[in-house]
Amino acid sequence: MTETLSRSSPFTGTVLPEGRPFWIVDGRSYDFTEWMSRHPGGSMWFTQTAGRDISALLHTYHREPARLQKILEKYEIQEDAQVGARAGVTDSPVVPAAADMPSKPEGRPGPSGGLAVPTAQDILPKLGVPPFLLAPDFDARTDLPHLNYNDEGSLLAEIRRRVHTAISRNQLKRYDRIFDAATWAIGIAHVALLGLLITGLIPAWAAVAAMVVTRTSLAGAGHYHLHRKWKQGQKAHWFSISLGKALFDFNYVGTSLIGTDGHVLLHHPYLSSGADVKKTFFDSMLRLHPLLRIPGHTIHKLGIALTGLSLRGREIAKYERPKVDGSSDKPQVAADSARTDFWIMRAWILAEFGLCLGTGHLVAWLLQFFFTLWFNTFLVVASHDFEDSKSEEEEVSVIPRPLRNDWAANQICLSYDLSVVGVRWIDLFLSAGLSPHRVHHVLPWQRSGFANLASEAKVREVCEEVGIAWERPRNLIFERFPAVVRHYLLCPVKAAPLSGAPSTPPPPTGEVSMDPAPGGQMSMPPALGGQVPAPPILGGQVPTPPPLTPSPTPPHRSVGNQIGEFFRYAVGGFRGIGV
Repeated sequence: MTETLSRSSPFTGTVLPEGRPFWIVDGRSYDFTEWMSRHPGGSMWFTQTAGRDISALLHTYHREPARLQKILEKYEIQEDAQVGARAGVTDSPVVPAAADMPSKPEGRPGPSGGLAVPTAQDILPKLGVPPFLLAPDFDARTDLPHLNYNDEGSLLAEIRRRVHTAISRNQLKRYDRIFDAATWAIGIAHVALLGLLITGLIPAWAAVAAMVVTRTSLAGAGHYHLHRKWKQGQKAHWFSISLGKALFDFNYVGTSLIGTDGHVLLHHPYLSSGADVKKTFFDSMLRLHPLLRIPGHTIHKLGIALTGLSLRGREIAKYERPKVDGSSDKPQVAADSARTDFWIMRAWILAEFGLCLGTGHLVAWLLQFFFTLWFNTFLVVASHDFEDSKSEEEEVSVIPRPLRNDWAANQICLSYDLSVVGVRWIDLFLSAGLSPHRVHHVLPWQRSGFANLASEAKVREVCEEVGIAWERPRNLIFERFPAVVRHYLLCPVKAAPLSGAPSTPPPPTGEVSMDPAPGGQMSMPPALGGQVPAPPILGGQVPTPPPLTPSPTPPHRSVGNQIGEFFRYAVGGFRGIGV
């Protein structure tokens, strides 16, 4: 019997689902254990989303989502249905066999005495990601946004229909092939630059400048490969898909190992919400004094590049792979869980470092690392307005009021296209793939930036018809960089997040909780009709009403505390802690 899998990592604090796997779509629960190995996009999209509501992913990441209804009907979990009764259910290559697990992780009884069907209240509160990526009070059961991405009648449906009518699949594939050819050419140029540098045939300053460009461009290509289908067994496409995905790491900022989840599955569908991990991606740096941010973040990311990501990869492999089947000597491991492409990229980055160290070009390597890191750090956050602290009402004010609950309208209005030299097809690579950023966000299933540029006219046409102004691309250097530099390098020290909220729910209106509040005082009910209800008399005395709780303020930090925070953050990178 396959052992029930425990996939909770003590290294990052990540809590992953145990027991029978389930997925929530449009309020209904499904077990895709049988289907995941046959999914055209690969099983990895299911292994990373078990225990979540994947409604937004289903409707926004498929070219024709309406055709998936028959598949959903086949795999819906029914109360009291015997586990494994569906024809063909077998042990999953990634998740232990459903027959060997409880029908529900908690095993709570259903109305008729059987085990209950999982509901939206059973999804993972922290989505199965490291908790430091989310706000301390985030709870996916209540905080996930529910926008309109219907297959009919939504803005997304009209954009999809208009693009499909104007551009055929074969035309899009042709743009994808040209994009991949350009990626190969840039990759060859980067290898040539490294060779010219270590042989002394090119000045170090020229090699540094050129390598910043090639690294940024290749990471942009990896950005699109990260979104692509990844079907195990397609050996003919191994280099163009798997290794292309690992290029996301090439600018020292992205991490393909966790980017598939954090970027593709959380940032894109839940843009600007509490589930958007990109909003808090660099928040750890903001807890440093402004004078310590550049050295702290640089050393932290140097550690991530040299040792940290390798340690993180080992930890993920240890806790996210299934255990060995007790009845067989062969471990049940999916082809994508080994992530060979990731380890090849780690080896290449270390080989570059070693070659430059051994040939006396360490300073040049460190300079290209520094400039690539900071250019791309600012670039990552320049494509959205994450630096301003706006209320929800202010943030959505740029969206026409009738469309504020529309998913596609939010994606387009809250994203920026970026320009560098003004030629979109070149800016695509110079901006790490973010030149056609709005189209990429509303059509995330498209495989390349060139396909997005070709689709932009139709997307813009639909938007203008519904009253969405199509703004010009923002200049990366002169418009966006000044704003993000001021925020990330000059803003005051940000307080560390609270460890957690009280677990006891607030008392009903009109009652007084007799349990001490976190400050040691009793919590009082809200005012009713402008009057505060009289508290009960305790021991003949009337307790003093507690004062209003002030907004949390950053604690006073001495020089010693600031230096300690600097060393913890910097050294944490070498240990693989943080992002």
